[in-house]
Amino acid sequence: GGVPPAADLVLGATAGCLACFITNPLEVVKTRLQLQGELQAPGTYPRPYRGVLRAAVAVCQADGLWGLQKGLAAGLLYQGLMNGVRFYCYSLAEDVGWTGYPGGTVAAGAVAGAVGAIVGSPAYLVKTHLQAQTLSAMAVGHQHNHEVSG
Repeated sequence: GGVPPAADLVLGATAGCLACFITNPLEVVKTRLQLQGELQAPGTYPRPYRGVLRAAVAVCQADGLWGLQKGLAAGLLYQGLMNGVRFYCYSLAEDVGWTGYPGGTVAAGAVAGAVGAIVGSPAYLVKTHLQAQTLSAMAVGHQHNHEVSG
């Protein structure tokens, strides 16, 4: 009597994509802050990103306002795949009765989460590469320089 697995897939993917669109600017800033000075001794590298607000301003100055949405397409793909597959797999487990066994809900959730993470992982990697990509003067870490069409 619940929601069909296909509907759970669409609903999960949609919810994940909406959340991604809203939080992607913070993800860009977080990625730049995390990569700054990666594998370098403290104090031996420039710090163009200092704090969340100043980092957001630095991203906008270097990449324009839309720079805060770098990696958005890959992020939407990641969230759509990961959450859609996760909700779909859990819904299937409910439909076949696995969640009715002792520990079944935990096992179904763990398997659904693992499958979603595996399916979405490649898109997450590309998203992170795109979020880190900027002008060479502001670059942190290795720049993969993925081509973005469109």
